[in-house]
Amino acid sequence: MADRKMQRDDRKIYGVYLQSVLTMKVIVPITSVGKNMKQNLERIISKKTEGKCIAEGFIRPNSVKVIRYSSGNINNENIEFQTVFECMICHPVEGMLIECDTKTITKAGIHAEVSDEQGNIPITVFVARDHHFTDRKFADIKENMKIIVRVVGVRFELNDPYICVIGKYIDRKTDEKKGDKKRGGESNIEGENVRLTIGGDDEFEPDDE
Repeated sequence: MADRKMQRDDRKIYGVYLQSVLTMKVIVPITSVGKNMKQNLERIISKKTEGKCIAEGFIRPNSVKVIRYSSGNINNENIEFQTVFECMICHPVEGMLIECDTKTITKAGIHAEVSDEQGNIPITVFVARDHHFTDRKFADIKENMKIIVRVVGVRFELNDPYICVIGKYIDRKTDEKKGDKKRGGESNIEGENVRLTIGGDDEFEPDDE
């Protein structure tokens, strides 16, 4: 289901986050169970997922919101809760167009970043110079410029602070002219929810404080 909804128009620039719904089993010490259970669960989930990469991608800080949770099962001195929560996930896919800010330019290529309105950097981008020898406009790119790149490769591991993307520089005006002849209907997935499950047996326990 998630794969189907991630099929995006390959010429349209989307926001880097997708509102998603995840499920997670959370283990809480019995001494922490009380009136503010929802807030406690949100705090635990946020600490374990926000600002880093999980299997589904990078979770935007301050985006976790618990929708509902089970009554809880007793396991020794802990209580296990099945939680359903929503959050904003960044997971670029091959062919996707993203806007980024150039940071450093070297003989090897361009290093750029994607930042959100909160100042988070969910994506770092590298554009290899070797792939753009015939593109005259590539040589005109300077530091601190906004550019459009097409994602050609994605890499991240669990708990990484950002997603690494290999991109190809796109001259937006030229790309639009080429695409007008084969333009089809555009689909917009903004506002849609994607339900995912973090493993079947993944467990998150609060750190001792």
